[in-house]
Amino acid sequence: MQKYIIYILIITFLSACSYGTYEMNKGQLNIATKASYSVTYKVLASSSATVSFTDESGNQKTLENISGEWEKSIEIKSGQKVQFTVDSKDKQLASVLVDQEPISTIDKNNKTAHYSLSFVLP
Repeated sequence: MQKYIIYILIITFLSACSYGTYEMNKGQLNIATKASYSVTYKVLASSSATVSFTDESGNQKTLENISGEWEKSIEIKSGQKVQFTVDSKDKQLASVLVDQEPISTIDKNNKTAHYSLSFVLP
């Protein structure tokens, strides 16, 4: 009987933990090839979030304590790998657009959320 009580307590504890992890690798995008692309990162976080994104030179840049609306548009050269990550402890809405066309959007309401997207520009 004690064994079942322990199992029930463990299941209850795990179900109370809300942690969402979303990691996507889209590979090379199936869009028209050109010299550079306008990549727009958007985040709407209700509390402090950490945002990491690929900048113009192809390096990762990390910003901490982002809350409310945040948006960044960058020109990135063809052939570059793009990585975008958002970690927040509350509600978040995150999206990535290439030349104003949405590549990915996530709307998360968990207590803690990790969202990562990577792709290669043609």
